[in-house]
This record gives sequence, structure tokens and C-alpha cells, in this order.
Amino acid sequence: MYPSKEAREIAILLRISRELDVVGDVTATVDNPSELLAWATSLTSPDIIAWRSQDPDLGYLQVTASHRRSPVRGRVTAVLPCAHHPEFWRALGLERLDPGATKHLELGDLSAAWSVMPITPADAER
Repeated sequence: MYPSKEAREIAILLRISRELDVVGDVTATVDNPSELLAWATSLTSPDIIAWRSQDPDLGYLQVTASHRRSPVRGRVTAVLPCAHHPEFWRALGLERLDPGATKHLELGDLSAAWSVMPITPADAER
């Protein structure tokens, strides 16, 4: 997936800046469960929440933590859209999460779900 125009702009500004200081909230969308797990293990005391939008087919996992030191002072959030990761969603026992509902999870829940993920995709040719 290619970054958006806005994401490319920020990347360029980061490269040409000597120093960056963000005061406010930062949200990143991650592409796979391993990236979400990396965010969860890197942030201090993260809140880990699964939530389903009003559309029953759209579920999300979110890792959020307060960050009070440079370069970010604010809430840092990573979000994984789970439409492309149904196995991970199921491994977390979230298939019956109602539309509009949330469920708090622990880092151990993410780790356990990741440990049962297949090494190769189920639809890979043999």
C-alpha cells in the first residue's frame, strides 16, 4: 500500500527537520497484527480495545497510551482495521462482539492470538 499524499508530505518534513516536537494526539493505521503488537509492546501502559462499528463487518483493534516526552506529547494510538485479518479477530474471541460494542484486552491476549496465527497464508499455493 502506498502512503497518502498527506503521509508523504509529513515524511518529507520529518526528513528535512532538525527536530520534531508534536503536541497533541497522533494516530497511525497499521497494516497487520504484528505491527499492532509492536506498538502495544513499545508504548507504556497501553489501553488495548477491540471495537466494532455499527457495520457488523467492520471490526478494529486499537492500542492507545499517553506519551509525555519528546517527540510526542499527547495520546498515541495505533489502529488495525480487522476486515483483512479475520483469523486474528477470531483468535481473540471477538466474532460475537456486537455492532457498536467494545471490549478491553490485555497485551497477553494479543500475544496469544498472534502465536496461533499460521506462518503462511491459508490460501498460499503449495
